[in-house]
Amino acid sequence: MKISLIGSNGLLSDSIGRYCNNNNIDLDIYGLHEPFNIDYSNFYFTDLVKDDLEYNRMKQSNIIIYAAGAGIQSNLKESTDLVYLLNVSLPVKICNHLKQADYSGIFITFGSYFEIGETTENKYYTETEVICSLNNVPNDYSISKRMLSRYLSSFKAQFKTWHFILPTIYGEKESPHRLIPYTINALKNDNNLQFTSGEQIRQYVYIDEIAHIINIAYEKDLPSGIYNIEGNETLTVKEVVSMLFEAYKKTLPGSLFGKEERIDTGMRNLQLNGKKLHDVLDYKPTLKILDVYERY
Repeated sequence: MKISLIGSNGLLSDSIGRYCNNNNIDLDIYGLHEPFNIDYSNFYFTDLVKDDLEYNRMKQSNIIIYAAGAGIQSNLKESTDLVYLLNVSLPVKICNHLKQADYSGIFITFGSYFEIGETTENKYYTETEVICSLNNVPNDYSISKRMLSRYLSSFKAQFKTWHFILPTIYGEKESPHRLIPYTINALKNDNNLQFTSGEQIRQYVYIDEIAHIINIAYEKDLPSGIYNIEGNETLTVKEVVSMLFEAYKKTLPGSLFGKEERIDTGMRNLQLNGKKLHDVLDYKPTLKILDVYERY
């Protein structure tokens, strides 16, 4: 198998690259920065904002994975134009170029359960319900992901498209500003912590599960479509923090929650229904936060 990976320095691309290495999968990488900890056949320096991709070269791959993007980490302060370019315009452009190039493999993209938007409803959203949601969304990242998902729900070509809608992904190489590393680093160093009310409900899936699911999908010849990857843990932010305090044998202060406001606070309950994917693959993620927290 040969994979072309677009995006070289994110949590998802790093995990996919390591999975390819561990399973002897031939890998080409396109991106701004050469990966340090990943072996590859070829690295092609590519500024996705300015440079055109080499579609004739890329179409030799069995799978092309678009793991680039912008806007998920609010602390990076990326421009609105960049968010829509990387999250919508470029993957749409790639779809159209691959169609013209008579590509016959698989093109993979990713959505987010932030597309559900602001809701307090306690339900597991199907793929159709995510794509058709009219709930308010708080930022351009969520809007851009909605746009891509809706485009791919209608796109048809001679090659396969798999668009995986993801819950919260986590792993030891994620940004230190995110919930799990932020909490763990504070516990290790006795730093002060501040959170929102902590009542937001989220699903969690360990990052290395994504590449494993892609491999199973390839082996089982998954049809084109939009697929939810359901997290195997559904927890409130408060439950995640409490769990980590207990793991480090520390006392949880009663005044820890309710001091901070975040842009996603209105998204009270984000949950995906993964039955459609599970029915084909007969697989669900298995790793839990407490299985891997010591890797941080």
